[in-house]
Order: sequence, then structure tokens, then C-alpha cells
Amino acid sequence: MTTFEQLTVDQLEEAAAYIAALNSNKKFHIGFCGTEKEDILGDLHEDFIEESQVNMFVTRNADKITGLVGFDIYDGTAEVWGPFSREQQIENQIQLWHFATSKLNQVKEFLFFINEENTFQQQFMETIDAKKSSDELYLKRMKETFQPYEVISSEPYSEQDFAQFEAIHSLAFPNTYYSARTIVERLHNSAHQLIVLKENHALQGYAYFETDDAQHSTHLEFIAIAPAYRGLGLGKQLLNEALTLIFANDAITHVTLTVNNTNTEANSLYYKAGFQKQDALLSYVLQV
Repeated sequence: MTTFEQLTVDQLEEAAAYIAALNSNKKFHIGFCGTEKEDILGDLHEDFIEESQVNMFVTRNADKITGLVGFDIYDGTAEVWGPFSREQQIENQIQLWHFATSKLNQVKEFLFFINEENTFQQQFMETIDAKKSSDELYLKRMKETFQPYEVISSEPYSEQDFAQFEAIHSLAFPNTYYSARTIVERLHNSAHQLIVLKENHALQGYAYFETDDAQHSTHLEFIAIAPAYRGLGLGKQLLNEALTLIFANDAITHVTLTVNNTNTEANSLYYKAGFQKQDALLSYVLQV
């Protein structure tokens, strides 16, 4: 008999083990969730608990988890971890989805990142009418071969930069998951950094990245150059300055990023900088 359950904090270790087991197989893989149990458990404790409520839901059969979906919620948008389903039974997953989302009245938008080899969840996206938004490449750059820049021209973001930063970010990443204001609000966490490149008082570009020492990893969330300064090599400069700052942290062994598969100019920049393809992800959005 299948049952549906919202997890408690003391059940997160079981959830982390389930995610780690499935996410190591591209047939079940969901982007950005990780494959190591302890790393996943840390993320679940950090991002999936709101006022003692855990935004993670499962199906069980004979007391074992058979399906799982979790929600990392910020400002009305949820990044969906999953759905995960070892048995891949569509009806059970539909019921789990409705059970889970009925508890999340504040969420107006759901974001999914499905591995291109995970055909079952692509079918589920069609079932719930989620719209494919892009094809993404998930890239990784290891620390061992990186040669740091000796001179750093970029500097930390300051509040006086906001108007120019917002203009560049909104133009480069319209309708993205973090607005410029959201990025600035996330800077309260010292592991999140926003650096800017300036010419006098004009903002030429920026890079925003989030570090997870426990996973020995930093994710480069956004990097962009203002239109007036493109074609001058500033993208390469800013990327390498960001990598220099990131790898100065002894705990960090690698940097990851996601880029649109059709963005050939950016892809060329990243490959030349030593990034390598890890996964191809299909991005979906569901608005309610």
C-alpha cells in the first residue's frame, strides 16, 4: 500500500540517502542535487526547512521511500529537487506532486532541472504542463591546473552599484531565478559573493557566486558584461579573476556553472577557461 508523507527533520538523513542513490544514475538524475549523502544532507538542513517545517515529501511502500520531491523556496519561487522515483510509476508520482504542492500555497513558480537521459521525468513535465525553458550545460572547472591572476581589478559590490548592476543583470538574464535585488539580499550569507568590474564609476560587469565549503565547491551563478564593454576581453578577465578569488579558499576543489547550450560565445569562453561538461540538463518552469 502506497502512503504519502511530509518528512520531519529527523527523517532527512533517510531522504539524503535516497537522493544520493538515485542521482548517481543519469536515468534518475536531477540537476544540482549532488550525489554524496553527507553533502546532500547539509543542503537539506540549510535550504529545505522553514520554521521547523520540512519542504520535502515522499511516497512509501512497506515503510520504504519509493518517491520523493523537495522544494528549495525563495521569494515565491521553488527550485524542485526531483521528482525522484525508483519505480517510475506515473500515477503515484502525480498523487505525490498534488499532495506536496497542496502544502505550498506561497509558491507561484516551480523550476525543474532534468537530466537529458531522465526520460521518465521529462514525460512527467508534460503531464503537469511544465514548459521547457532551455537546454543547459552543467560545467565543472577543477582547481589543480588553474593559474591564478596576480593582479585583481574587480572589487566587492557596494550599494551604490545597485542601479547599474540591476540594469546589466536584467538585460543579461531576463526572467531568471534570482533578481538583482534577490542577489543583493542573499549577500547576508558570507559564502555568497558579488564582485564588480568598473571603469571610473561605470560598471563594466559583475560575477556572483555561492560557495559550499562542505562540498568543496563554488557555483558561479551569474557573470555578465555590460553591452558597451563587450568584445574587449573583459568576460575572460572577470571569469579568471572570479576563479582566482574562489580558489584562494583552500577548501574549494572545483567550480561549477550552468550555461545555455545555445550560447556558443559563452560556452567557448568557459571551455577555454578549463571548464568541462558534466551533464546536459533540460530546464522547465511551471507557473501556478
